[in-house]
Amino acid sequence: MSGFELFLKYFSRALMILLVMPVINSVRGLVAKSQGDDTAEQAGRITLNPFMHLDPIGSLAILLCGFGWSKPMPFNVNRMKDMKKGIILLSLSGPLTHFVSAILCDLVMNIMLCSENIRMKLALSEISPIFCIFFILTIISGINVCLGVINLLPLPGMDGFNVLYQFAPPKFLNWYHSNYRMINQVSTIILLALFFMPSLTNGMIDPLGWLIDVVGGWLGMLTSWIPSKFGN
Repeated sequence: MSGFELFLKYFSRALMILLVMPVINSVRGLVAKSQGDDTAEQAGRITLNPFMHLDPIGSLAILLCGFGWSKPMPFNVNRMKDMKKGIILLSLSGPLTHFVSAILCDLVMNIMLCSENIRMKLALSEISPIFCIFFILTIISGINVCLGVINLLPLPGMDGFNVLYQFAPPKFLNWYHSNYRMINQVSTIILLALFFMPSLTNGMIDPLGWLIDVVGGWLGMLTSWIPSKFGN
């Protein structure tokens, strides 16, 4: 990767922090409000102002690693009209918005690929405005898929676990609350293991990367047909 491409990669990650993460959080706040909880709105968090959503460590993680988090959104599920439904919708809204963002990036890229002139320019890999736009969209799409998949993992602290929790039998709930601290510590260890496993195994074992690639492939198929249908 050239120096300019490296600059574009970090620039893309900065755009993710400043432009996309505020949208993700605002959608979550709007979903909570639709369910009767206006805590996020009262806190001024339903806004596209990125500085209202920045978490220093999470933002740095996105910038350096390509995945991270923003400042937690304030919610009060006790204010929701239907707590179970509200928690499920709230938990799904973040990952789904990430996936929609990835699809929109893919859509723009595939519309660009309808032009033979653009395809030729991209094939040459020469630095140009078209190349920069395509490169940035590729990075942002990938980050959104990554964050969407991570948030849907069925581990405590993740949105996926919050959804499954709503359907768990009483025995599991009692066991979870009785061993809350130990379970969350194990969950953190599992998450860290998933992140560092590729480095520790020279890329031979990477279940999280495989899952991200599979989901990214599925999402990509939604728009990948456009160039063959409308291209020249």
